[in-house]
Amino acid sequence: MAEIITLLTDFGVESTYPAQMKGVILERVPSAVIVDMSHAVPRHDVHTAAFMLASAAPAFPDGTVHMAVVDPEVGSLRRVLAAEAAGHLYVAPDNGLLTLVAQRRMLLGGSTAEGRVVVVENESHFRADVSSTFHGRDVLAPLAAALASGTPVDSLGPQVESIERFDLPLPEREANMVRGQVLYVDPFGNLVTNIAGEMVTERDPSAVEIHVSGAVIRGLCRAYCDVAAGMLLAYVGSAGLLEVAVNRQSAALRLGAGIGTRVTARLPSVS
Repeated sequence: MAEIITLLTDFGVESTYPAQMKGVILERVPSAVIVDMSHAVPRHDVHTAAFMLASAAPAFPDGTVHMAVVDPEVGSLRRVLAAEAAGHLYVAPDNGLLTLVAQRRMLLGGSTAEGRVVVVENESHFRADVSSTFHGRDVLAPLAAALASGTPVDSLGPQVESIERFDLPLPEREANMVRGQVLYVDPFGNLVTNIAGEMVTERDPSAVEIHVSGAVIRGLCRAYCDVAAGMLLAYVGSAGLLEVAVNRQSAALRLGAGIGTRVTARLPSVS
């Protein structure tokens, strides 16, 4: 099976930084299949990168190495992590990038069989000259290559019981109300919430009301084409979470909404 390595960064496609990391990987693992998960993470936005990583990683085969480099504190004393969970491997700075992966019980908080995470102390895989401003090329890319070629996670450093996380808001359930908030805004302006799809589909989905930024959306749709262009809709998206969109337009612009915007789902009463 090919060694698959994904790259997630805020470097932008206009820079040579992603290519330099790929060069380091290919020098060490010429057969590697490198997939650009995205290089368009908003600059320094660890929260958005964490969502993108956790939502995209499960689409890849077991054994895939996911390398995430959104690293505003590069060159500081922040740690570098290597992790194994649910058949996947991860390399990232310890700055909250693995928060949502951990929240899904893929790391930390499950049994030891589910996953483990180590702080990288073994520098033998690093490049000879490590730049203080480009750990993506000189530290993380070599580590991703090492993991892809079979280096055990445990050989890179000691296991840890906790990692840096940002506060992750969880939805609140009270009677027939579910209160949550926007977790991610995708490039189309769709609002991805922290409300799991099963929380709003357990009763009649056509009778659910979604309240966001003064707008009320009645009933859940299956897809964008269920409503006319320019109309608001709510649906369970590909990540299994409640989303709000405008068909062929931006819900974020229409509603003036963004990460943290409150969203309430009113469920039909039990008859």
